[in-house]
Amino acid sequence: MRLSTRNLMLLLLILLGFKLSGQEHLPVLEHRLTCRVDSSSVEQILEKIVNENTLFFSYNPDILPKGLISLNLCNITVDELLRKILPVNDYRIDKLDNQLIITRKEATPIKLSGIVVEGRRETPIVYASVGIEGESIGTMTNIDGKYDLIIPWRLRTKTVSIRCLGFKPQEMSIEILKLNPKITMEPISIHLREIEVKPVDVSDVLKKFRKNIEQNYEGSTQMMVTFYRETIRRDDQYVGIWEAIMEVLKHPYDSSVSDRVRFLKGRKSNFQKYFNDVTLKIQGGPWYITTLDIVRNLETFLDPKFENLYKYRFEQPEMFNGRVIWVIRFSRNADIEFPCYYGRILIDAESYALVSAEFGLDKKSLKLNGETFIKKEPFGYVTRPEGAEYSVKYRMINGRWQFFSARTDVTFQIRQKKGSLKTEYRSVSDILVTQQYPFPSHVRFGPEGLFRADDIFSDIKGSYDPDFWGNYNVIKPDEDLGKALRAVEGK
Repeated sequence: MRLSTRNLMLLLLILLGFKLSGQEHLPVLEHRLTCRVDSSSVEQILEKIVNENTLFFSYNPDILPKGLISLNLCNITVDELLRKILPVNDYRIDKLDNQLIITRKEATPIKLSGIVVEGRRETPIVYASVGIEGESIGTMTNIDGKYDLIIPWRLRTKTVSIRCLGFKPQEMSIEILKLNPKITMEPISIHLREIEVKPVDVSDVLKKFRKNIEQNYEGSTQMMVTFYRETIRRDDQYVGIWEAIMEVLKHPYDSSVSDRVRFLKGRKSNFQKYFNDVTLKIQGGPWYITTLDIVRNLETFLDPKFENLYKYRFEQPEMFNGRVIWVIRFSRNADIEFPCYYGRILIDAESYALVSAEFGLDKKSLKLNGETFIKKEPFGYVTRPEGAEYSVKYRMINGRWQFFSARTDVTFQIRQKKGSLKTEYRSVSDILVTQQYPFPSHVRFGPEGLFRADDIFSDIKGSYDPDFWGNYNVIKPDEDLGKALRAVEGK
C-alpha cells in the first residue's frame, strides 16, 4: 500500500566492507595505476582514473584547479597521483571505504549565530532559511528562531539571505550580522484582487503541477550534503538523540533511478537506555525521510489516480520570495474507507511548482494503516500509533526548485497488557540540505556506507561531542534539547 513508505520514517546505516578488483589487499590510496595524459584538465584526469580503474570519487567540480596538465606516470599509487594534480596545501582527501572525497582546504570559516524574529511582536520565526545569496550553502532556524551559520572564508564578501513564507525576504552583509545578530522580518499580506490570474479549480492546478515537474525541478544529478537529526522522547522526556552528516545522490526528476544516501559521520547521546524493559527502535530514518520528496514520489493527494479520495479548497494565498503562492487545503472525502492524509500544499502561482507541503494521517487512517507502523512489538505490550505528521520544503537554485528539508513527527502509545504501565513515545526526524553541487556524470558513487531501509539509526556508535561537526552546517538544537544535552554533559 502506498502509505506504508511513510510510516516508519526513520533509519540509519551499517557501513559495508569494500573490495578493489585485482588489488583487494591494498588500501584504496595504495592502489597502483598508470596515467598518461597530454594537456588535460584535472577533471579530465579524474575522469580517466575513474574509467580505467574500480575507484569512486566525490567532489565539487567548481573547486578543482584550473589549467592543463601533462603526465606520463607508470605504476604510481592513487595517493601519489592525486598529490601531483591537487596541491597538498590546498586540498584534502578523505577516504570513506573506497570512496575518495576531495575538498578544498580553506582559512578558518566565519561562524554567525543569531535569531530571526517577526518585526512587530519580535516572536521567533521558525524554520526560516538562512544562507548565502547565490550559493547552496545554508541552514534554517530552529523552533526558537535561532540559527548557526558557518560560511567558508572564500565567501566572506557574499550577502546572507533570509527567506520565510509570508515574510519579506532579507539580505544582509556578514559584517552587519556580526554586529547585530537579531534579524527582523516583516510579514507580507496580499489580497485576491492583486492576483491577475486565478486557476479555475484545484484539479487544474494539480494537473499543471504534474505537467511542469520536469521543467520546474532539477534536471541533472546532484550531490547533496545533508544534516540529519533523530530524537525520541518518552512522555516529554528525551530518551536519545542521534545525528549524522550524510551525502544524498539525488537523481533528476525525470529519472526512475532511486536516490542514494550515504553516511559520512555521526554521533549519539542516550539519555536513558531502558525503561521498564521497553526499548523503542525506529527503522528506516535517513533513508525513508528522503522519500518525503513528494514531487519525485507523488503522494495520494498529488496523484491523479487518488484525487477522488480528497476534497480540496483554496485558502488565502501567501508570498514567498516576491512570488504569489497558492495555498490548497485538503482532507478525506466523507465515507472513504482508505488511508488518507489531511494538510495543505503550497504551489507557485506562476510556474505551478510545489514549494512545500504539510500533511498527516487522520485518525481513521491511523486505525486502518496502524499495523504497518509496527514491525515488532515488545512482548506483553500493545503498541498503537497516535499521530503521524510530515512536512517537506523546496528552494530555488539557479532557476530550478530543489529538495531542501523534510520533517517527520510520529507518536506511539505503548500499553502493558497485564499491568498498569502506559506511556507515550514521540519520534521526530529532520533532514536539511546544507550544500549541493552537480555530480559529474563520469564520477562513480560507490556502494559502500549506504543506508538501507532496514538499518537502525539508533545503533550508531560514538558519544556526544559539542564540537563534533567542525565546519559542517547543522540545525541548532532548540532550547529544550540543549538543556537535556547540557545535563548529560554535566554542565
